[in-house]
Amino acid sequence: MDSKDIIAAFGPSESLNDEVIEKINTLKQIFQLSTDDIFVRWETYNVNEVQNDLDLNTVNLEGFQQYLQRELSNQTRATPSIKKAKDFGSIKRKPLLPINSSSPIETPNKFRKLGETPFKTPNTHLKLDSSPGDNFHTANNTFQRSPVNNLSSSPTKPDSNSVIETLNAHIDEISNDYETDFKFKIATNFDAAKYKFRTMSMKLLESADVLDEQIDTMASLYQEVHKDTQFGNPCLSSQFQITCCGRIVPDSALYDKLFNQDLNATSLYLETSRLSGIGQRVPLDLTNVKEYSLFPGQIVCLEGKNPTGRGFIVDKILELPELGAPVTPIEEIKEISEGFKGTDGLKFVIACGPFSNSSNLNYNKFEQFINRINNEIKPDLVILCGPFVDLNNKSVVDGEIELPQEKVQPVNLDEVFKKTITPILKKLNPKIQAILIPSLRDATVKHCSYPQDSFDRKALGLPKNVKVFPNPNGFSINEIVFGCSNLDVFKDLKDVSKIDSSSKILSNRFERIINHIFDQRRYYPIFPGSVIRRPCNDKKVVESLDGIMAEELSETKIGGSSLEVSYMGLAELGDSLPDVLISPSELKYFAKVVKNVIVINPGSFIRPYKDDTKQEGTYVVMNTRVPDLEDSDNVEAINDDSNLYYHNVFKRSRIDIYKS
Repeated sequence: MDSKDIIAAFGPSESLNDEVIEKINTLKQIFQLSTDDIFVRWETYNVNEVQNDLDLNTVNLEGFQQYLQRELSNQTRATPSIKKAKDFGSIKRKPLLPINSSSPIETPNKFRKLGETPFKTPNTHLKLDSSPGDNFHTANNTFQRSPVNNLSSSPTKPDSNSVIETLNAHIDEISNDYETDFKFKIATNFDAAKYKFRTMSMKLLESADVLDEQIDTMASLYQEVHKDTQFGNPCLSSQFQITCCGRIVPDSALYDKLFNQDLNATSLYLETSRLSGIGQRVPLDLTNVKEYSLFPGQIVCLEGKNPTGRGFIVDKILELPELGAPVTPIEEIKEISEGFKGTDGLKFVIACGPFSNSSNLNYNKFEQFINRINNEIKPDLVILCGPFVDLNNKSVVDGEIELPQEKVQPVNLDEVFKKTITPILKKLNPKIQAILIPSLRDATVKHCSYPQDSFDRKALGLPKNVKVFPNPNGFSINEIVFGCSNLDVFKDLKDVSKIDSSSKILSNRFERIINHIFDQRRYYPIFPGSVIRRPCNDKKVVESLDGIMAEELSETKIGGSSLEVSYMGLAELGDSLPDVLISPSELKYFAKVVKNVIVINPGSFIRPYKDDTKQEGTYVVMNTRVPDLEDSDNVEAINDDSNLYYHNVFKRSRIDIYKS
C-alpha cells in the first residue's frame, strides 16, 4: 500500500488508519487515479457535492466512491462522437533595489517588444537548495519536525477561533495595545491605471502576441544564463540533438473544457512561438525522461531530437533560471527597526471569502470576526480576499435578496454591499489598516476576468483605513514583500507527473504547484484556463441552445479562471520572489515555506454547507518579528562585504491557522 503517499497528501491524522488507507488504495485502482487526484477529488466532493467537511472514514469513502462512479458515467455520456469532434479541429538570489513607497515598482505593460525582458537573471553564486529538509517546511507535518520550524497540529476538531495548525510555533505571538504612535509604510508594487482596461474585448492577434512573448522571454532568460545555448525548431526533422523552448499544450482543444478529461504522458504537445517555430505544435515522447511534472500552459526548455518529423523525443527537461530574493540596504533596516518604538513586530490577519453561508446573505459571523479583530487579535493589518457578495450565493442566483434589518431594500448589488459589508468594515478600529482584494465571484466589481480591477471604494462607501487593491497584486509592508493572487491555482492546475524515490520533484502536490508558480514567474501559469461545469437536467435550457455542443454549454456555470490573455503581463511576479505569497484556495488550508517564501492558503472563512446553521471555515494570523541585525534567525547579509540584507521573513514569522 502507498501509505506514505496517502499520508503526505491528506496530512497526518488519527482517522488515517489501515482500513481507510486500504480503501483509498482500492479507489485508486478502481478509477485509475493517482494519490494527488484522489485528494483533489475528495476535496471537490466535500466542497461541491456534500458541502460539508466530512471525516475521512470508510462510511464517507463509500459515498465518495458513488460520487466518482457518477462522475465517470457523466464523462462517458458526454464523450463526443468522431463526427462531432472533427468539427473542432485538431535561485540564484540576486540583490534587488528595495521597494520605495514613493516610487512603486512598475507593473508589466500590456505588451513588450520581443527584445525586452521583464525579469532580471540571477548572476550570484548563492543558490537555493531544493531539498525538503532545508527549504520546504509546512504547518501540517508533511515533513518531519525541524529545529528551525517547529510544527504543530491538532488531530481533533477544535472549537471556533482556536488554533488548528501552527508554523514556527517557537516564535511568540505579538501583543498590540495601540498606545504608541508606531506607523508602518504600505507601498504598492503595481500601477493601478493598468487594470482599468476594457473587459470582454479580447482580440486574437493581441492574445497571440502575449502568448508568443511568454515563450520568447523565457528563451532569452535561459540564454542569458547559458550563453552558448542555441535554440532550434522541434517541429523539423533532425537526427541531431537540439535545445528548444515552447509551451506545453494538450492534444485536444476540448481538454478539461467540456469533458473533464485527464491528461497523461501521451497526450502532451509542445507549442512553439511564431519566432522559433512559426507557432507549430509537435507531440512529445517522454519515455527517456526519468522525472517530470508538466501541465498545460507551462513554458519549458527541452533537449532532444525529432528523427522522423512526427514527434519530439525528449531526453532532458532543463531547469529554468530562478528569480532572486528581495533585499534591503542596512541603513533602511536600521531605520525600520528603530521605528517600531518598543513594539515586538507586526501582526497580520488574512481571511478569504465567502463571508456568509452559500444559502443566504447573513454576515453575522463576519461581524463577530471584526469585533474579535478589534478586541482580541489586535493586528496592524487585515487582508480580506473576496468574494464578499458571492455570485454563487443562492440569494443572488435566485434574485431574492431581502435584508430584514433594512427598511429600504437595495435596488442593485452595489447597494447590497453598502448595506451589509460596508457597515461591518466601518466598525474596524481606525488604527487597523485593511486591504480588500476582489474575486472573480464578486458581484460588486466591474471586472469579471483575470487580471481584475479593484473595488470602487467611493461607490461602496468604504472608510479611510480600508484600501482596495487589484487581483493579483504585489505590495510591501516596511521591508516585507507580499504577493497575492485570488484565483484558485491549486484546484485548477492538474499536472502530469512522474516521480521516483530519488526524484528532485516533490511528491506533495501543493509544493509542486508552488514551485511551478515560482519557475513560471506568473501567479496563474495555466493556459487554457479552467471552466466550471455542473449537470443541467433542465431540457428547456438545453433546447434553447443550438448546435452540437448545446448540452455541454448548458452545463457551464459561473466560475473558472476567465483569463484576459492580452493583459496577463499584469499577473507576473516581477523581478523577485515575494517574502509572503497569499494564494487562497477552496482546497485544504496550509502554511508552507517553499524556497524561503512563506506560502499561505487561508482557506474559506465560511465553507459551503447545505445546513444554514453550520458556518465553519478558517483564517490566518501571522506574527512577524522586528528585523534584527544581531539575531541569527533574522535578517541576513548577502555576504561579509555587502550592506544589503535578505529579509528572511520565513525565519522570524509565526503563522497560526484558526478555525473561524
